[in-house]
Amino acid sequence: MFLKSPKNNKRISVSLPNKRQEIFVGKDLSDWIIGELLAKEYSGFVIFCDTNFAKIYKNLLIEFKEKLKPVDVILVEPSEDSKSLNFLNSSLERCTEANFNRKGCFVALGGGIVGDIVGFLASVYMRGVDMVFVPTTLMAQGDTIINKVAISHKLLKNVIGSFYSPGITVCDTNFLQSLSDKEISLGLSEIIKHALVYSKSFTSHLLKTLPLAMSDWKTYNWDEIVYKSLKTKGELVERDPYDELEIHKGLSYGHTFANVIEGLSQFNLRHGEAVALGMRMSGHISHEMRILSKADFEIQEMLLDAAGLPSKFPHPVEPDRIINYLKRDKISTNGEISLVILEKIGKHKVIRGVSEEIVKATLIKFQP
Repeated sequence: MFLKSPKNNKRISVSLPNKRQEIFVGKDLSDWIIGELLAKEYSGFVIFCDTNFAKIYKNLLIEFKEKLKPVDVILVEPSEDSKSLNFLNSSLERCTEANFNRKGCFVALGGGIVGDIVGFLASVYMRGVDMVFVPTTLMAQGDTIINKVAISHKLLKNVIGSFYSPGITVCDTNFLQSLSDKEISLGLSEIIKHALVYSKSFTSHLLKTLPLAMSDWKTYNWDEIVYKSLKTKGELVERDPYDELEIHKGLSYGHTFANVIEGLSQFNLRHGEAVALGMRMSGHISHEMRILSKADFEIQEMLLDAAGLPSKFPHPVEPDRIINYLKRDKISTNGEISLVILEKIGKHKVIRGVSEEIVKATLIKFQP
């Protein structure tokens, strides 16, 4: 129960086993969420803040610290290196040394990396504590229904994880004004994925609005796009919170390729770039196999182009090495390559035993 709902916001309630995730999309929501946190009478707070937030929103961080009086403030570098067992261990030590208990609450401020790290930490610390997430990037806001959280190990991304959701997520789209052109493009990759895989109507909406949004994105009102993306994903997560049904595999569209090429780049290739390339390659394979129509394939390409996302690898890749890693992906079995592909806009499927020849030819096609 909330003291009062923030004004002029869009709200999504996602029903999960033993929990309801409440998501608010709007503007000027910081004072509201601070008030809500204080009203809940938690035993204490630990604030996790990415360094970008701490630099750009220094005064807002001071306000969070002065009003919440956290037992600790932990800064997080927004890089894949932070999603590690070393950082997890150091954070656990700081929480225990501060006598933070399970009646407290973690507050995460920043992008998707801090959301992933703090979500995983909240799921394991004292068998679970509450978390509030304030995502500040378009990538994090458009994909912020966190039901799976994870950290990485060496070249394998997100292999250590659990199922967990924050109780409250606050998507204040005013934060997007501080982003770069590239950060906006990167954030659109997951939003476009949700539309292509699950919603013909959302895809149509993006076709109409994305060129306008990208022409002057700093003044564009992103509330509706963020809301539609979260609504689309939320309906899926409610149906399948534990990733057990085939329908959930759509969230992996583009990611089978992306996780490999991102890891092999030592994470120099950004996640949004890798996902976009993964979708382009998966779409190309589906079209080559005469599953995805030319018209629907071109719709995908138009959206990715409108978002300013890459169409080629930035550096040469080794196709055989990538193929070996693809065979180890979580959806692949028996040493064969499996991929999530588009059948048509709004519908996907998993194809197993994908020909290594067509995958290799596709990887070569996308060489710079």
